[in-house]
Amino acid sequence: MNTTTHPSRRIVTVRPRRRASAVAALTALCALLPAPAAHAAVGSVTCTGNSHVTYTPGLTLTPQTVTVQETDTIPSCTSTDPTLTSVITGGPFSYPAPDAACNYLELNPTGGGTLTIHWNNGQTSTLTGLASTLTATGGIVQNTATGTVTAGEFTGASATIAWIYALVNPLQCLAPGGLTTQDGTILLQINGI
Repeated sequence: MNTTTHPSRRIVTVRPRRRASAVAALTALCALLPAPAAHAAVGSVTCTGNSHVTYTPGLTLTPQTVTVQETDTIPSCTSTDPTLTSVITGGPFSYPAPDAACNYLELNPTGGGTLTIHWNNGQTSTLTGLASTLTATGGIVQNTATGTVTAGEFTGASATIAWIYALVNPLQCLAPGGLTTQDGTILLQINGI
């Protein structure tokens, strides 16, 4: 190896026959270093199912606190994870709904905050920061909760859960005991990269 000194830098040159051994030594050194961690895509999933709720006491036109018992069944999922085909929902879930009236009820059992989804493949996804909005248009009432997956499968992805029910005929709420049951659909979407 020849070394030439320059006032501001030092230049190192390698003779041709030693260049091959220097490259081999560098290659061997690189082989000993750990490989960088692979970053897998977050992935996505879309699931559909049914939601059945009972109200105690029944919904009327007058706002009141009712107890909601909700049973969601989500048997169908399409995902970037081929082992994920459905949600294990459990339930029924029971929660209070203050100021509930006919065609106005917050149907999100989490009431905001955190929800853990249990997948059929044994994995879970924890959704946090859930914020809910309620809309009534075109003959349907939709409660949509949005948040972020912060733990488990799909960590880092955005999540949306929508409960969709037909707009209730007010005459059902005028019947003795009010409206006591309602059936609708549920849509779960998690979108990552």
